[in-house]
Amino acid sequence: MIEHKIEQWGIRRVEKHLSRNQPLFTRISDKRLCQLCVGLSFLIGFMTTFVIVAFEIYLELLGENWLAWDNLAKLLTINIVFIGLELLLLFEIGFITTALLINRASAENHFCDKMKASLVRAVMELSEPIDNIHGIKPYKALSKFRYIKVALYSGKDILSNFLIKAVLQKSISRSSVRVYIPLISTLITGFWDAWVQQKALREVRLRISARIYVLNQVTIHQQKPVSMTYRTALLRCIAVRQSYKQECDVNLELFYDEIYKQAPVMLTDIESPTLLLQSLSLLNSTEYNDVINILTTLLFFRQRLTANEKKTLGSMRYYSAAENQSVISLNI
Repeated sequence: MIEHKIEQWGIRRVEKHLSRNQPLFTRISDKRLCQLCVGLSFLIGFMTTFVIVAFEIYLELLGENWLAWDNLAKLLTINIVFIGLELLLLFEIGFITTALLINRASAENHFCDKMKASLVRAVMELSEPIDNIHGIKPYKALSKFRYIKVALYSGKDILSNFLIKAVLQKSISRSSVRVYIPLISTLITGFWDAWVQQKALREVRLRISARIYVLNQVTIHQQKPVSMTYRTALLRCIAVRQSYKQECDVNLELFYDEIYKQAPVMLTDIESPTLLLQSLSLLNSTEYNDVINILTTLLFFRQRLTANEKKTLGSMRYYSAAENQSVISLNI
């Protein structure tokens, strides 16, 4: 419920920026625009953390008692205010950049509300909805270490500041210098916020690129006649990609829907790589290469392949080599 409300707030912010004209950024490329956003994120993380750390140093220099309730209340208030301000500013520049990217990409391609919501979730690093689409269960093989990584990721500020202070205070002997050790956390927070913003915007651009690719593929397949065997293999290809991604994907869902509507076919165990390979073995060389190119493109939208994805691609190369050999033999 809370995550849904946060998502709706983000959608409203992006839609507000979508309606605004931003002539200042019309001549800036997408890459430069994202780099500017990342640079601003560094400054936001640096400045907000600097205020918190400066107040901490101020109390130490005055020799104030840290355990006094009034000092603890002041520190807590400053942390809440400036960390909240940091998050709001980071999200806001992420929303502005996303709105600019949507306006550029959707000039010739329609981006539905579901797609916009997915981009907002990418900016805010929220997980995709847990849905069972077309019988595909993308969460059934979810890594057990995912939640550990999320917990460590969420506690990065506490962990980084604590570890840095502990290491530096042990290695630096002069007490006059050790007071200023917390200032180092301002740089680390700045770099962290910049890295997180870059990671989020890269995902936004990947999802936009995936939407454009899917729309182009749908248009191509609407204009050319293909066999039912080909459609079956393509549907299994999309389903396997969805399963491997281990989360729902609006672009893959759209791709599956559009191909399925052209010629409905009921499939069982559609996310099975074994059945996918069997479907591919029934295709001729042209259809086979076409499906393989589509699947390879969909897989590499992740940028880094998992072990299962590499294994599946390796199996497909085996089929490809065997089929090409048979074609050569027939030609001879």
